[in-house]
Amino acid sequence: MDSIHSGCVPVILYDEYELPFNNILDWRKFSVIINKDIAHLVEQILESISDSKFIELHHNTVKVQRHFEWNSPSRRYDAFHMIMYELWLRHLVLAQASY
Repeated sequence: MDSIHSGCVPVILYDEYELPFNNILDWRKFSVIINKDIAHLVEQILESISDSKFIELHHNTVKVQRHFEWNSPSRRYDAFHMIMYELWLRHLVLAQASY
C-alpha cells in the first residue's frame, strides 16, 4: 500500500495470498507480481520490463491510488467504499451459496 500511496509501481512477491480488492481490481495492470519460487530473479525480471510497459503500469498505479486512500469523511471510491463493495460482493456469493 505504501508504494501505491507514493505513486510507485508495487512489486509483489506472490505467496498465494489474497491481495486487497482482488475481486475488484486487476493487480496485473498496475503491479509486478513475481512468484516466490523465482524471487531470486527479481532484479532480472524488473530490468526486463520495457519503458512503455513501465509507463503503463505507473499510469495505472496513479489511477488506482484513490482506492487505497482513507478520507474523513469518506469520498467516492476511496478505501472505505472499496471495502464496503467487497463485503457486499462476498455477501452475494454467500447468499447464492445458501440457495
